[in-house]
Amino acid sequence: MRRIAAVAAAVVSATLLVPPAAHAAGEVVDADGQRMWISCRGEGAPTAVLINGLRSDHTMWRPALAGMSRQTRVCEADRPGLGSSPKRRGSQRTDAGEQAEELRAALAAAGETGPYVLVAHSYGGLIARAFAAQTPDDVAGVMLVDAVYPGIHRTFLPSYRGDWHEGGTTIDMDASEKATRGGPDLGDTPLVVITAGEPGNGSSWADRKWNRQQAKAARLSSQSRHWFAERSGHVVQRDQPGIIAKGLRWILRNPTGS
Repeated sequence: MRRIAAVAAAVVSATLLVPPAAHAAGEVVDADGQRMWISCRGEGAPTAVLINGLRSDHTMWRPALAGMSRQTRVCEADRPGLGSSPKRRGSQRTDAGEQAEELRAALAAAGETGPYVLVAHSYGGLIARAFAAQTPDDVAGVMLVDAVYPGIHRTFLPSYRGDWHEGGTTIDMDASEKATRGGPDLGDTPLVVITAGEPGNGSSWADRKWNRQQAKAARLSSQSRHWFAERSGHVVQRDQPGIIAKGLRWILRNPTGS
């Protein structure tokens, strides 16, 4: 399988491909009852918000950060129990919808204002979809970077079935799917879908399924682009950071209503 094994490693066993940040600049803020680390840099609007994949912290974006922050303001954040954020308070069960609310609260607590360009990797794609479903007016653009799709825990490989886990927290995948509200429909909000690997190399059932879902994701907006990062494994922002900067540039140059 061309790249599904890499996705499984990052999403299911989730061995971190870079070490977590032991002590990063930024601040820990109150975020809807949780404590979350957040850091923002650069100038310009709309602000790009980086949403990490499962069990990953903000350091996963390091190779792509400079290329993005030269274009506009960029915020990175760690979910509770990951990277520079304290462990989750209260219930140790959550979902993508609740995590989207916490991210929005962290941005507000840090003094950031929308609308935002949501740049989401892997599992973070469900959080970005939930964020856009909850408050579409807060979203100026979306970039899905080899992102998982709603229902993956029911319809993909057996190793993906059931709830997922990170940072001492159980992620309710049924609730996460519901939080995306069937998409959501992004209208003409600019959308870039980036898929890892060469499209012609996917010969297994899993590869074909993954690529069909990536193409389906590109249809969430009437103003979208679907690109393949042909030299990348699942962590595109590490393997081919230039395409992340390119995607952000396209979104900034093609605002809603253009």
